[in-house]
Amino acid sequence: MALSIKAMWNYKCPRCRVGDLFRSPLQISKPLDMYKQCSHCQQKYEPEPGYYYGAMFVSYIFLSWYILLPTLALVFYFGWSVEQAMVFAIALTVISYLIIVRASRSLWIHIMIPYNQSYAQNQPD
Repeated sequence: MALSIKAMWNYKCPRCRVGDLFRSPLQISKPLDMYKQCSHCQQKYEPEPGYYYGAMFVSYIFLSWYILLPTLALVFYFGWSVEQAMVFAIALTVISYLIIVRASRSLWIHIMIPYNQSYAQNQPD
């Protein structure tokens, strides 16, 4: 019943770890385009309106530390100017934002919905 980092990172269904969470590949126009339910176990991916509101906080916290620590290291350890470090921080944010937002949604649903091995084994794909 433990969380699976592999299933979260590969954006798999939290209940069966077989079906996909997001439509692939990542499209810039629709970065959070998710299926309504799992194609394997029929788990609903949005059980209630506003379900992923908490994932927004997860992505904010992770992205803040992900940007803050390298930027501070560049300024205080490597002697970069604040302007140079801000350009680096903005570039890093632009490059990684969509991946972090998707990962936080995946983490959120994996925390809330437990894995059930019977769904992974018993239902045909």
